[in-house]
Amino acid sequence: MIFKDWWDGVKNELEKSSFDQKQMNELYKEMYSSLGNQNTQGHGAFRRKFIQKFAKEVESLLGAKGSKLFEKRKDKNFVKKVDDLAISMRGYWPKYVFVFCRTYDGRSKPLPEYHAKITGFDERVKVMSSIRRPKRLIIRGDDERDHPFLRIEQLFSVMNIVLSHDTACTHRGLQLRTYQVIPINTRIGLIEWMENTCTLKDFLTNTLTDTEKKSATRPNEAYNEFLLGIGQKYSKNQSNLILFYNLAYRKASRSDVVKNFQNVLQLVPRDLLKRAFLKMCNSPEAYLSLRSHFISSHALLCVSHWVLGIGDRHLSNFMINTETGGMIGIDFGHAFGSATQFLPVPELMPFRLTQQFVNLMQPLKESGLIQSVMVHSLRAFRAEPDLLLNTMDVFVKEPSLDWKNFELKQLKKGGTRKLEGANPSTITSEELKLGFEKDAAFQGLQSVALGTKGENVRADLPAEGLSVENRWTVS
Repeated sequence: MIFKDWWDGVKNELEKSSFDQKQMNELYKEMYSSLGNQNTQGHGAFRRKFIQKFAKEVESLLGAKGSKLFEKRKDKNFVKKVDDLAISMRGYWPKYVFVFCRTYDGRSKPLPEYHAKITGFDERVKVMSSIRRPKRLIIRGDDERDHPFLRIEQLFSVMNIVLSHDTACTHRGLQLRTYQVIPINTRIGLIEWMENTCTLKDFLTNTLTDTEKKSATRPNEAYNEFLLGIGQKYSKNQSNLILFYNLAYRKASRSDVVKNFQNVLQLVPRDLLKRAFLKMCNSPEAYLSLRSHFISSHALLCVSHWVLGIGDRHLSNFMINTETGGMIGIDFGHAFGSATQFLPVPELMPFRLTQQFVNLMQPLKESGLIQSVMVHSLRAFRAEPDLLLNTMDVFVKEPSLDWKNFELKQLKKGGTRKLEGANPSTITSEELKLGFEKDAAFQGLQSVALGTKGENVRADLPAEGLSVENRWTVS
């Protein structure tokens, strides 16, 4: 699987006109270190056996140091031979006993003799729809259970330790829902599958009536019409939505944008989230319990994701536990402010608090439970900044491939300043500057991020030294 993923990546790169021999050599070195060199530090018995079986065949086909890869890149017979080799590797399975990895917290002695052993794999693989296209596979254990996992990476359970040290958070039972993570290499890992969950998108769309389903695309269409109107007025290019966003930040007035946003809101039923929870419940008490768990878990996720700069929080990157109503975050492909710095249309909002959430929280709306949870959790994180910042420092110093070109010092600085009381709009503005300072739309983007005095609270408060309560108001 590792070789096939590597080869698929190589084929994607070979299609690029800018790809050259030097880049090919770097890709080969990456693969050789993992699958061709028995002396690479950290290889276990399984990997060494694999190298013994396939290393000579790989070198014969690809050439010494991958010399044939670039020169034969357009040879269809050569490409097919490498494809066949990758397929032949799938069936390799030496006679070892494999056990399920467990995560220990250091407070007790590991007991591997009680771990379930792997007996096989289910033949069905489900490809998920999020940005990384993770695959769900099911591993069968000798404990007569199926263990679903996702291939992908990372988590942040260290925040739960900080929350458990705070009395107010412990009293409210504030804990992030976490799941097991087993990294295999820099590109592949296993993540535990969570049963009895669905995406927030599915949770909402399942409550639409037949009439509402027919007009479900209308909000997007109305928004695109607004952007298209700006594009037609200021650009000869009539099909580039990214360009239209750019023009909107430069040319559209605040009043026009607000008016269009309110018009789009009218096209979305205000009570979809409320309907979904009512559908789950058979009593008023059950509804109040599920709603409370949902609101508190979402509020905690919002604060935690903001501290870590996790972006790309669309409806398919939130999961709902259909038994407890709890919210779970998934797919952290954009972290440490990268969604603001690097996405073509930068994210400017610190978290998601739409009319669906506000309507569910009636009658207190955002001033009730969600405010209380956010204030207490942020206060807990600020009380122990070193633990969080040192954890973030590990990612900054050993970044994954997706983060290797980031302004690393700035990324850590952002986490530090969030815990020290900087105005969130100021931090967003600084992240924007790293990625968009030379963009024609930068002034418009920065203006939106910082807000308008007299109109937005964030613009009326200082850039530094805010209390936890002030931070909630700004966000």
